[in-house]
Amino acid sequence: MQLRRVRIRNFRNFGDVVIDPFPTPAVVVGENGVGKSNLLYALRLVLDPDMPDRRRLIQADDVHDAAPSLAEGAEVSVEVELAGFDDDVNARSELDGAIVSLEPLVARLTYLYRPKQSLASLSGRGEEEPLTPDDYEWTIYGGTDPRNTMLGAKRYAALSVLPALRDAESDLARADRSPLTNLLRELPPSQDSIDKTLQTMREARQALGEDPNVQQVAALIRNRLNTMAGPRLRLEPSLAFAGRDEDLLRSIRLFIDAEATRGIDRTSTGTANVLYLALLLERLRLRRAAEEGEDTLLAVEEPEAHLHPTLQRHLFAHLLGEPNRLVLTTHSPHIAAVTPLPSLVLLLETQAGTVARVVPPGLFTPAEQTDLERYLNVNRAEILFAQHVVFVEGTAEAYLLPALARAAGFDLDAYGIVVASIDGTDFAPYAKLLGPNGLNRPFSLLTDGDATDTDEKEKYRREPGLSRALQLHSYLADPSDTAAFALELVEVQGVNLPVGGGPRPGRQQLVEKAATLGVFVGPDTLESDIASLLEQEMTAAFDEIVPGAQRRSNFAQALRAVAAGPSTDEQRQKVISQIERAPVSKGRFAQRLSGHVEHLDLPLRIRQQLGRAPHLPVSHNDLLGMAGSGPVLALLDQLRRSYQGKPLVPVQGEHEPVDGTEAGTRQ
Repeated sequence: MQLRRVRIRNFRNFGDVVIDPFPTPAVVVGENGVGKSNLLYALRLVLDPDMPDRRRLIQADDVHDAAPSLAEGAEVSVEVELAGFDDDVNARSELDGAIVSLEPLVARLTYLYRPKQSLASLSGRGEEEPLTPDDYEWTIYGGTDPRNTMLGAKRYAALSVLPALRDAESDLARADRSPLTNLLRELPPSQDSIDKTLQTMREARQALGEDPNVQQVAALIRNRLNTMAGPRLRLEPSLAFAGRDEDLLRSIRLFIDAEATRGIDRTSTGTANVLYLALLLERLRLRRAAEEGEDTLLAVEEPEAHLHPTLQRHLFAHLLGEPNRLVLTTHSPHIAAVTPLPSLVLLLETQAGTVARVVPPGLFTPAEQTDLERYLNVNRAEILFAQHVVFVEGTAEAYLLPALARAAGFDLDAYGIVVASIDGTDFAPYAKLLGPNGLNRPFSLLTDGDATDTDEKEKYRREPGLSRALQLHSYLADPSDTAAFALELVEVQGVNLPVGGGPRPGRQQLVEKAATLGVFVGPDTLESDIASLLEQEMTAAFDEIVPGAQRRSNFAQALRAVAAGPSTDEQRQKVISQIERAPVSKGRFAQRLSGHVEHLDLPLRIRQQLGRAPHLPVSHNDLLGMAGSGPVLALLDQLRRSYQGKPLVPVQGEHEPVDGTEAGTRQ
């Protein structure tokens, strides 16, 4: 049995949130305070057989802020749909009254907290008198009729939650709390073994009891009691082994070495947590396999606690690859990195309350899904936790964009903005993942224009950067806008590049249209695009890492020609080839360049490039229209306006907002 769909209304963070489909296994990610623990608590209201009834009574602060209060007649509900029990006769019988679909077979259970339907207790009260908790009742019902009470169903479709602030070491040391005891009850020693062990222990007890020191201790206890309480207490204490079957099981302890000399207290907290989780999972497996077994769903809060990142990745890659009923809530990018995309549940805070997003089935081709999961595993799982993601082609952009932002006084990390290199040019899967049909998260893309000429038969290859923008257009814009963009691109591609350098006629209009969707297309490649803006910093960085006066001179000469602009394709290639022929990579060059860039006064440099006085504003379109570096700067301007509430190039004397007080989030 598995969760298929969840809906929570008016409970804590959740105004009205639907998770459909609810994945199995599920990994719930999100920022602090977004409601991951509250999601598990909501599920417990319906499915936890061990939750005391008093804890199912909603308090005033449990009601969502936008809902009517308890005094005003609030209704709180948690609706879960269960599937995967088609071949389980016992489950079908137990959930018969809750079936809402036969193809596929689905049962629905709902926790409902609302004012009592019988108003007899309210007789004599004024109509305006507020309700109190005594005027409320809760129920768990099956199907669609609240009168169809099914309180017992939660004992079959059960939920067990392992909290974040758990003390695994202490629980493992106590037989009444240890999952080892429950596991041994599922697979107990044979009765013959128990009988033989007890007989041996009785013989040992008898021998121990005959020891003079043991007899003396018993006599001392008796004498002390008689002295303290007199003969009326009628106690005859003795020392012996309590030899019941249950005591024998409870006396078994878990050791961490083969010689049974080192107990749980001799290992780390993280290792104790792993042992604890292993015992729980194994016991649940046995219970599910039993003829009359229970089909428990296990939820674990923050399983990464005290675990080394490498162990997190290995352990949860294994667990999430198994067909289990596991739900994890986590902040760990290491766990998120090994999570299959269909298992992700992303919780996000909005003005209307927390919302949940999952990757819809069929969004990706199998190849795209495999590539994305490999990317998250190896590169940047942080994109799942970011407020905004900027996808770029390579490591050079990943180094330089944050440095340029810092040079303008804008720290991307402070606003949760992640620059993620995809190590290529196929942005489509990433746009699908974060686009409106996927997780629907704010993101931007920066891609090279790579403008070039080709023969007449291959004109469509002349503007590969804008062609990538067209492909992304289909995921982000209205189909009619995409068709218009495509027609304009064909016209632009039909014109050869100007002989003296510069863009094709009509190209800038397409760059501006793409930018409105968050897709920023440079003229050529990053290194040549930023030459006019950062000529002196690029020269200094090259001189630091490349030996030889002649090579340095050749680079400076090639860079100067491009920086003077407009430049030809041949001139731009000279700059790139000088970097690529050096004993460093483009990424290494960008890394050194970033150290120079982050210390310059970027707003001043931009004004110098534009010839704009300090008291005059610099608009977003001003930046986008700058030769070479315009799209890069316009991207940073858009981010800063959205998250810090000011332009990339403020007017002299413009009020500086305090970080966080004016920051917005562009959805």
